Amino acid sequence: MDNFWVALLFWIGLAVVVVSAFYLPRRMMKKKKQYDERLVINDHLARSYSWMGSLGIIFIVWFLSLVVFHSLIAFWLITVIYVGHMLSYAIGAAIANGRN
Repeated sequence: MDNFWVALLFWIGLAVVVVSAFYLPRRMMKKKKQYDERLVINDHLARSYSWMGSLGIIFIVWFLSLVVFHSLIAFWLITVIYVGHMLSYAIGAAIANGRN
């Protein structure tokens, strides 16, 4: 039972750190009005490169899980990650097209 509570506290703490690392700097920069067009363009370009990099890594790990390790569970877990990755991209693209 102790391991469950430790794991639960770890994941809750990790979620709080990730959310605050994303939310707090963005909130402070909006208050200071430090967002200009150059920052927004660079941010969008960096996100595009990051997206393509993570997609490439997913494909490499997908290949390794099937060919090298012969693990079907790993393959299906990576497939779920890939589907979530692409669904979030589609939702983001729909929102961006709706704003333009």
